[in-house]
Amino acid sequence: MQIPLNVPSQPKRPPLELCKISLYSTGARGKVFTNHFYKALNHNFGVEMVIRNNTSTSQTVKIGGCVYDFQGNTVVKWETTKQLGARSASTQDFYVREETFSELKEGKYKIQFWINNKKVQKDFFTITFK
Repeated sequence: MQIPLNVPSQPKRPPLELCKISLYSTGARGKVFTNHFYKALNHNFGVEMVIRNNTSTSQTVKIGGCVYDFQGNTVVKWETTKQLGARSASTQDFYVREETFSELKEGKYKIQFWINNKKVQKDFFTITFK
């Protein structure tokens, strides 16, 4: 006799999932999503993250990120706590203000993200003077 295997059609999702990361600058038309910022045109930028709770209970989530310059020095660091409902997604914005943006030099930068003190993803962006 054969016993059928119960194979799920979709792989099991993690309890917390980072669904999307987008970098943007703000302008007259609102958010402009880009990974390349120009010092003459942009005065600040932001990071938009979408996080999903795949469990059946609410969770308190610690969300953070850090911007590193091309030499590995920390430029900006942020951290916040957010309540996520069961089986829901939430958008979190982190905003790099004009004073901090003006101190950034031309070059490549790396952003490292974490959820509950666990590194989840990194992204890169470039700043040029134009």
